[in-house]
Amino acid sequence: MQKYIHYEKWTGIITGHTLEKVGRCIKCEMPTISIYNYIVFNNKLYERDNIVRISPEKKLTNIKYGKKATVKLNIFPDDKILKIIIDKYFIQTFIDPYQLDRVQFTEPILKIYVYSKQNSKLIGTLEIDLDDYFKTGKYEQNISNILRKTDITNLVFKTNRCFEKYAYEIFKELDIIDRNLVNNEYHIKIYNTGKELLIQNNINYWDELENIISYKFIISFFSKNRNYLEYYIPLVLRQFKAQSNIRIDIPSTVDLTNTKIHINSNKLKIKYENTSN
Repeated sequence: MQKYIHYEKWTGIITGHTLEKVGRCIKCEMPTISIYNYIVFNNKLYERDNIVRISPEKKLTNIKYGKKATVKLNIFPDDKILKIIIDKYFIQTFIDPYQLDRVQFTEPILKIYVYSKQNSKLIGTLEIDLDDYFKTGKYEQNISNILRKTDITNLVFKTNRCFEKYAYEIFKELDIIDRNLVNNEYHIKIYNTGKELLIQNNINYWDELENIISYKFIISFFSKNRNYLEYYIPLVLRQFKAQSNIRIDIPSTVDLTNTKIHINSNKLKIKYENTSN
């Protein structure tokens, strides 16, 4: 049966389906499995896999100053270094999240153009290989040549957007406590899918956590009654150095539907999301 499939502009994520044409949508045959296992790209349905399908805009857009974005430019003028951090948790929302460790992009080269406010002249270009970035989790660029041409406060960044949100921020040395928390509020994210716990790390700078890398953390799951422990799991950060995520089957006798978590340390920031509902 043909229906109109509605989707988000930047991700292609399916938001619903109707018999009538309304808003951003395409008309196609409904798949035999859940429509939400698909995304829309170039007016076609694709089953979610390890491919991030993006299409850069032709026009240039200014990157604004801000703290949070899918693509974040962090500038350290004291070291004359620019680092780019891409939100991998956002990326995995429109692929099969279990294939994040072998993600690939249809348009792997992300270009950032650097201008000066003083004369609107192009003074540098940054090229990020997205496929390579998601293998290493790191992009750093020495911008001493750029800073010789203009002051740090005169920098203007532009790009052909393929994601909705870009931002840049300037950091002094005293601003940074844990570089892993520059763009996110957590080191570890736990997804409760109903059948298993998917634990993923957001750690790009292991030296920041060297003193606790072998520490045995205990993550406890409590029901509404804080005195009742429903479940707990041990976690050692060193496990994540060899793998990007860890899966733990939830025993059939355990109900984590309405639980909150607690960890036996304030040094490791964790976010818990129940996606089983």
